[in-house]
Amino acid sequence: MADVNIIIDGKTLSVPAGTTVLEAARANGIRIPTLCFLKELDPRASCRMCVVEIEGARTFQHACATRVREGMVVHTDTEAVRDSRKLTLELLLSNHAVDCHHCLRIGSSRCDDLDPKFCEMCFFCDCVKDGFCELQALAREYKVDVLPFSQKHNTYPLDDSTVIVRNPNKCIKCRRCVDVCGKVQTVHNLAASGRGSELLIGPAFGRSMAESGCIGCGRCVEVCPTGAIHAMEHKDELVYYAHRDGLKTAALVDADVIPELERVLKLQPGSVTPEQIAGSLKKIGTDEIYDAAGAEKAAEAEAEALLAEKLEGQRPVILTNSFAAKAFLEKNFPERKESFVFYGSAVAQFGSALRGQADRLFAVTPVGNDASETEKTHPVDITVNPRELARIMIRTGSEPNPKRTAELKVLPVPQPGGKFGRLLEKAAWSMARDAAPERFTVGELKCVICHNLGQAREVLESGEAFDVIRVIG
Repeated sequence: MADVNIIIDGKTLSVPAGTTVLEAARANGIRIPTLCFLKELDPRASCRMCVVEIEGARTFQHACATRVREGMVVHTDTEAVRDSRKLTLELLLSNHAVDCHHCLRIGSSRCDDLDPKFCEMCFFCDCVKDGFCELQALAREYKVDVLPFSQKHNTYPLDDSTVIVRNPNKCIKCRRCVDVCGKVQTVHNLAASGRGSELLIGPAFGRSMAESGCIGCGRCVEVCPTGAIHAMEHKDELVYYAHRDGLKTAALVDADVIPELERVLKLQPGSVTPEQIAGSLKKIGTDEIYDAAGAEKAAEAEAEALLAEKLEGQRPVILTNSFAAKAFLEKNFPERKESFVFYGSAVAQFGSALRGQADRLFAVTPVGNDASETEKTHPVDITVNPRELARIMIRTGSEPNPKRTAELKVLPVPQPGGKFGRLLEKAAWSMARDAAPERFTVGELKCVICHNLGQAREVLESGEAFDVIRVIG
């Protein structure tokens, strides 16, 4: 595809035709703020935070949805553009729950007088995202000190019927959760109902999450920019049990939490190690820390045995150790139940190996579906995600420190033989726009790894022949 020449903020650029203004800017180190945009999905252009001024255009344009053209001249940070973005934030905050430290101080102090570090250490607010909220961060950046509009205090009930909690009062209608649930996972549990200021995001027919078709994958939690959807927190319980004298505790640490932990703690990528996280957990009182890699090997060993047995009389085999994928398959493909092989997740392996040897078991994992698995089947007592861990660290003064590390123990569990090669190696969930099911062969076995539930549906409905279909939830 041919390149086109454009100018953004006085910088002459040559970018591929078809690129959006936002993509062109970000690729060249020019920041444009967003709230509804996810690079992995098609843009909705609904939040108006990414508006830019394009010479010749009558109105501001959405950078996330506007394609570049030859000779385009773009201004991303003029006074008028900043005023427009600030107005957007003021409108959002005027219809937003006021229970975080930033929102509570609007009208009584200036953003410049507020130390963000104090906000993140505050014990007095009820917002699970205070200090990590994208809306809050933009309100600080654009100096939202006073709201020029009457504030509407919504009083929608909190839905805490499952471990995935919905707080409609914090929803900014960005619809990220709707897109991930519907377009990526193809669960279609979340949707918009109503119009205008009465628009609500949630399960159909006003159902609670427990009554809905939610499978507990938690992917909506990962993309929510505010506290409208979040995992039920257990940070206070973890600190309480870890500190308690005479109570033996053990924790599993998954290294996959590190990128998000670094992001919310505003640390340089690659600066945090699992040993530093172990040191932090030791500081708050956890007795034994285990590496999730050992539990993953135990899961692989279990999968090898189950798969070898199943393949003797069944093709294809549909394989997963994801709690959410299990629920998805049983609900959507019950006619193929004879093909299913479910084996224990890393958290389940850890719980099985340590149950009875410790009074409380903790798991530190990415949001994913580990929290739902803990709620439903209780392989461990408490599961915390990177944001909960960050808040625990800030409140206890145990942030990652190169001078405070601890060894991670290895679970005494069976080890895999590598019989099925890459089929059972660690694989990540993905919603990347260009992602596709990973097709390959292992010996005579034709295999595919589906990196999200949408891919799994696509493969299972396609009729394409495989010996083994592995599903990541």
